[in-house]
Amino acid sequence: MTSKKPDFDVALGDMLAEDDLDYIDGQLDTTNYFKEAFGSLGGPGKALYRLTWGGIMIFSAGLIFCIWKMFGADNLRDQILFATFAVMLNSAQIALKLWYNMRLNRQAMMREIKRLHLAVARG
Repeated sequence: MTSKKPDFDVALGDMLAEDDLDYIDGQLDTTNYFKEAFGSLGGPGKALYRLTWGGIMIFSAGLIFCIWKMFGADNLRDQILFATFAVMLNSAQIALKLWYNMRLNRQAMMREIKRLHLAVARG
């Protein structure tokens, strides 16, 4: 059994020039994450992204406060109460961070799909 590439894959590979390969290598660099994350605060949907980061900061402050109060509580009931709120705030913070990263991933995928579309249209 031979593993011959389909004609579309061969044609698409031929369409990608060396500058495209350099672009792909540049996108795989991990330092671009911070540039992309901070760039999203000024691009399309910036209000929602800023609100998301505001929520992350508020949940983080609440988490730190609850942990501080939990260790300073003088009875078991208050310790359990503040520990419960700390777990809930931590979960909310993680959920917002996951949502934000999924949105960044979606934007990156849409850029790549548009780039692929242009490469196919050129060929």
